[in-house]
Amino acid sequence: MKILAVCRGAPGLGRVAPAYALAQTLRTMPCGVQALFATYGAGRAYLAALGEQVIDLGTPDGLFIDPVGPQALHVLELAEQFTPDLILIDGEFYLPSTLRHLGTATGYLANPHDLLGTPNTFRRVNRLMLGHADAVIVSSLNCAEAHELPGLVVGARCLEVPAIVKDLPLAHRPHAGPPRVLVSMGGGSLRADPRFREATDAALAAILAALAALVAERQVARVTLVAGADLTPPVTRVPRWLTIATHPTELTTLYPDHEVLVVRAGRNATAEARYAGIPTVLVPVTADRHRGGEQLHNAQVAAHSTNIFPLPHWHRADTIQHALRHALSHAGDQRRPGQRGNEAAAGLLARLRPVVDDPHIPRPALMER
Repeated sequence: MKILAVCRGAPGLGRVAPAYALAQTLRTMPCGVQALFATYGAGRAYLAALGEQVIDLGTPDGLFIDPVGPQALHVLELAEQFTPDLILIDGEFYLPSTLRHLGTATGYLANPHDLLGTPNTFRRVNRLMLGHADAVIVSSLNCAEAHELPGLVVGARCLEVPAIVKDLPLAHRPHAGPPRVLVSMGGGSLRADPRFREATDAALAAILAALAALVAERQVARVTLVAGADLTPPVTRVPRWLTIATHPTELTTLYPDHEVLVVRAGRNATAEARYAGIPTVLVPVTADRHRGGEQLHNAQVAAHSTNIFPLPHWHRADTIQHALRHALSHAGDQRRPGQRGNEAAAGLLARLRPVVDDPHIPRPALMER
């Protein structure tokens, strides 16, 4: 089975990691998979570091790839040359219309915030454009079991699944002494509201200050900070208890060697923390008017997990200390893997067949909308 996976490559990896995770799962199925990724920016560097075959599309002029822009035409050429059995698209919601005439099965990975919730212009446009896909998979932190969403997108089969998460090392390697803490406030601020980066850096500085006090109390042994591509660590002199891992570093490979995780409440980070079962302080950064509400929602949903401790008021030293101490008190708990939607999503994609129609005739269902 040949897959062409086209992922939105900026501002972070939120639209790349799920596609990579699905490719991992499909590779374990009897059909066998040859995957070619097409992305840009942080996505290209990330996939190349993992050893994947990846084409750099070049960063689009706008927030998304225009349906007739240079990147879209490049994807069209790749599809014609690679002749995939499946085109998997994550985050570039205009592309299904560009590729519809090829007659190739097309699956789209959707963030629930793009489709579900109070109707707005962005969600209406997503629903309209995704009608050109054959299937839409909604990877949701809210979902406990895979189920159909009939009528969500006219003309496409829609399946909501638990969050799609890449393969993680789930075993924990304990050590003698106080807990070890892993910190990552992520990248994902390139071309975003500058206030988002500023708030993220401020949150990190406050968290490191709180951890320094806990190290002095011997409540924490050491701290590892994974710096994203666009992060400047808020320290001029690195203390002995702090290790800074520069970009690119695969955060999840460090889970077994740490007892507590402190991470920004992006969708991927939240899903991975829940699935890995590591005690986690989850920090929603709400300064970006487009994504701030999503991070707060992620933290609220994840708060129902026994191993997640949200920190919405990170600007207050007392609330940071409280959340960190709460997570540290669970550092010795047995880790229990959570749910993920990979298998249900991969099963649908492996069986997916294109809906054949005449590309020169407008589809009635879409015209009605």
